[in-house]
Amino acid sequence: MCTKLNWDLSKKIVHDATLFSLIIDAPAVSLSNELSEDHLFAHFQYDIIELLQNDTEAINYFGLVPDNGANEIADILFNDVLFRFDVPHTVLGIEGGAEPHLVRKAFLNVAKEQTPVGNIGLEERGETKVETTLVF
Repeated sequence: MCTKLNWDLSKKIVHDATLFSLIIDAPAVSLSNELSEDHLFAHFQYDIIELLQNDTEAINYFGLVPDNGANEIADILFNDVLFRFDVPHTVLGIEGGAEPHLVRKAFLNVAKEQTPVGNIGLEERGETKVETTLVF
């Protein structure tokens, strides 16, 4: 069980909660080297909300937080940008087997109402692909 807390929760303080991860494809997003990790969420919040509201195909993964072990394994890398959210299940109000529309709704509510802290950009490279994951 992961016990890392990524979200600044003004309404709920959650410790030792299971984290669920949602990964969504964001191929139309371009990254600027001048954009600091502290400003990633604010910069992409509108894009994130749009994807969660309107693109049912954007969801790449939902479940327990994955490890980042795809570096140099081109077959499992995506050749674009991904947004990943690691959020305590108690904040989401859903369990691991939730229906896709409930998953989108829960993460959409979080994206609209909360501000993540500790944002990072991860880059993994394979022989022919580069995957950039923005983790919130």
